[in-house]
Amino acid sequence: MEIGRTHIAAPNWPKFSDRRGSARLSLLGPRRGKLAAIEPVEARTNALHDRGCEGRKVRVMSTLRDLLNRARWRDGGLHELEVHVLHRGAPNDRRVIAGNRITAVRANGIELAPEADDEDPIFVPYHRFLAVAVAGGAELWSKDHGMASPAAAPVAEGEEARGARLDVVDAGKEIVSEFGVVLREATNDSLLVIDGSAGEGGGQILRTSLSLSMATGKPFVLERIRAGRKKPGLMRQHLTCVKAAALVCGAEVEGATLGSSRIVFRPGAIRSGDHTIEIGTAGSISLVLQTLALPLALTPSTSPSRITVRGGTHVPWSPPFPFLEQAWLPLVRRAGAGIDLELISTGFNPAAGGEVVMTVLPSGPLAPIHLGESTVLSRLRLQGIVSDLSEALARRELTAAGELLKGHPVELASGTVRSPGPGNALWLVARDEGTGIGNVFSAIGASNADAEAIGRSVAEAFLAWRETGTSVEPHLADQLMLPIALAGGGSYTCSELTLHSRTNIEVIHAFTGHRLRAWDLGDSRFRIALVAR
Repeated sequence: MEIGRTHIAAPNWPKFSDRRGSARLSLLGPRRGKLAAIEPVEARTNALHDRGCEGRKVRVMSTLRDLLNRARWRDGGLHELEVHVLHRGAPNDRRVIAGNRITAVRANGIELAPEADDEDPIFVPYHRFLAVAVAGGAELWSKDHGMASPAAAPVAEGEEARGARLDVVDAGKEIVSEFGVVLREATNDSLLVIDGSAGEGGGQILRTSLSLSMATGKPFVLERIRAGRKKPGLMRQHLTCVKAAALVCGAEVEGATLGSSRIVFRPGAIRSGDHTIEIGTAGSISLVLQTLALPLALTPSTSPSRITVRGGTHVPWSPPFPFLEQAWLPLVRRAGAGIDLELISTGFNPAAGGEVVMTVLPSGPLAPIHLGESTVLSRLRLQGIVSDLSEALARRELTAAGELLKGHPVELASGTVRSPGPGNALWLVARDEGTGIGNVFSAIGASNADAEAIGRSVAEAFLAWRETGTSVEPHLADQLMLPIALAGGGSYTCSELTLHSRTNIEVIHAFTGHRLRAWDLGDSRFRIALVAR
């Protein structure tokens, strides 16, 4: 069967016809093929706890996430902690991870800084955790005994003197950020200078700065680009974003070369029209399109634009195409952006070969996006795809995820896609059909990956977010900030205030004067709202 122009085959799954011809299956047994509203979070949580093992896993993930986040907020980092884990799940291979290697705290695990010349972060799921302790000292949490005591990370000596940290006031109070990204404010004689090593210190600062510069017409200098990374400076993916932005707005650019640690970007007027962008590797198509989309939608031109990008559609550490189509797109459309996406071909790492076409109709000012305190889900869809691999791999992922999602109405689909090289991806779309809000949880697999672990990781990420009862998951929370800033208003709740989000808050303020504010509501719940200057 055909989905867009991508071939999906699901020969051995129960089939029910729907408007896209995809195979689907409900895990509800006698209610097979029917979709019912998911129960409120309180009822779901009680049922989950009644099931014992699954409920304990979710509570453990929530406990560990909260413990690490509290430590990060109090100390501005995790360097006073150490994490004891099982290496690759081996029974007797215990490893100790220094807290300063942790770059992100996710719903279902932590990300570590890459090793040696590897460009990609390392992901460690919570189910491999044995203990969390003060470096060289007492345990704060252990797998056998849980929390040792009401724990908070130690405050490093001289912490009060540091400028870049995040203070959390009492639960339910505003989170006050002193995290700075501006090296020099714009004046009549000089440009705005942004510190590319601040905050998350990677491509996010660059992409947000490019989008805001195009949308506001403000030139900027980005210095110390990715200075703290193993391979500092512009990588090919980042350079593609710079060149694509320059192409669309006729910008004058200095320093746009591989490895460059400094660029100067002076935007011109947005040029509507047809543009083709070749990343040249399996770099993320989604990140390039997101950089260009909203500035094109806000241009005063009445002519549509058609942007074709070739590269990777389902690659690690970047939003896969289903996230772009099912989560990000409905929300920017809700703000009034006239954007359409078409998946032409799928591309995995490293062979690439993916192609996406984005059509943008200039739509004038964006409307504020205000989301409710939580999402009332009425539909779940779990899909796995493979290229040049056995479809059994995707079915094993679906089965493992499905075991954790028992009791939830969910459609399942597996299939093969045509792509130049082997690849595997799994994603779960949790949608509120009434509001159009979608949250996507995904994982990228491989021929040598643990299919069951991939499936469980996706389901666990969904369940951990669902337990918080918030309106959006952390990745979508990051992506919502730019459209809200350009609309001049909006609010939502999320389950984590990530380093990407905190960095976006500061970059947005530097360009627009708008201050996105954040409140810690407790129990892994945060409220984000835009307040104009």
